[in-house]
Amino acid sequence: MKKETIFYILAFFVVFIAVTGALSFSGSNNRLDNFHQVKIEEGDSLWSLAEQFHENANISKQEFVEWVQEKNDIYSSTIKPGDLVVVPVEKEEYYQIEQIASE
Repeated sequence: MKKETIFYILAFFVVFIAVTGALSFSGSNNRLDNFHQVKIEEGDSLWSLAEQFHENANISKQEFVEWVQEKNDIYSSTIKPGDLVVVPVEKEEYYQIEQIASE
């Protein structure tokens, strides 16, 4: 094989990997836009959020906490007042529940 051919093959794979990575990264942020955000108040914890929302998410409290940690890049169980945290409850579902509760 010629050096030129090898160069083109390598260049193709580098570009392919870069484009795939860029699409994966931007796609995950867009998907999180569909989920409800919670502003953390004094005394809140990941477990108290799980207690409040896990039934709406149809998952266990443990799965809820793990999802929130993964999607929000939280590497401990500590959250601070004022933080915004995405929870695994779709916005549409959350607002429908709020409307029913207020009626």
